[in-house]
Amino acid sequence: MDSASRNELESIKRELNSIIGELDSISSGVRRDFRGIGNDTCANCIDRHISSLRSAKWSLDHLDTNALMDWFKRQLGLDG
Repeated sequence: MDSASRNELESIKRELNSIIGELDSISSGVRRDFRGIGNDTCANCIDRHISSLRSAKWSLDHLDTNALMDWFKRQLGLDG
């Protein structure tokens, strides 16, 4: 994977972390500031989305970029 691709991947991971942090803050605020008007239901919904984003971030953190590049090369017929 070239440096531009690595930089883009790192940028995506930073953005995901930022979104996760913002959603965590929103979820906490909803739980704290809107008691008694469905706050737990709303915050739980946000938390489910946070969980999905954390799963996506974990996948990106553990991505084997060498295998990915080999796959792309095969798809493009550049492997031999």
